[in-house]
Amino acid sequence: MLNRRMVAIVAVLLLACAFALRAEQVFYQLELVPSGKVISQDPPVSKGATVVFHRYPDGALMSMRRSEVKAFTKITPQAAQATLPKEKLVQIGNLAFQGSSQAGAAPAGTAAKPVQPAVGSGFYGNVVPGITQGMPNSANDNQVGRTWAAPPGNAVQSSPGAPPTNPGQTNGANPPQ
Repeated sequence: MLNRRMVAIVAVLLLACAFALRAEQVFYQLELVPSGKVISQDPPVSKGATVVFHRYPDGALMSMRRSEVKAFTKITPQAAQATLPKEKLVQIGNLAFQGSSQAGAAPAGTAAKPVQPAVGSGFYGNVVPGITQGMPNSANDNQVGRTWAAPPGNAVQSSPGAPPTNPGQTNGANPPQ
């Protein structure tokens, strides 16, 4: 008798699990005032003057004023999937000022970017990351022209570590010491 009862309970549980797995998830589309739509993963719940729900697809908990929501309706998972932006993107080609995907020679009249000295050479010869200053946090740290000012183009260094002099600005005289 106990054996039959256990078999019946297990059969009912398996049947319930089969129905639960077969159930399709239902999404809700909230229509907003004055326009717009938001998809919810669960039924929106009214709490006071707000409506609370989990946004689709990221599941973020959202709350909106009840006055901002016109209505909400059940939608299928396929309809919810169709609202994702990447499904709606249309490639329209290169736009002005975005550059071209074609590789080739630079157009006539464009100048090559001047080569700037690196940290640890030339104007910044006494800068050694990790020794004379802290280690960089990223690859973009310690770049001349970004985190270090670009040296003047006509400055002259008499020796490493000496201050740069600009003979054109001082009429050839040495700067004050």
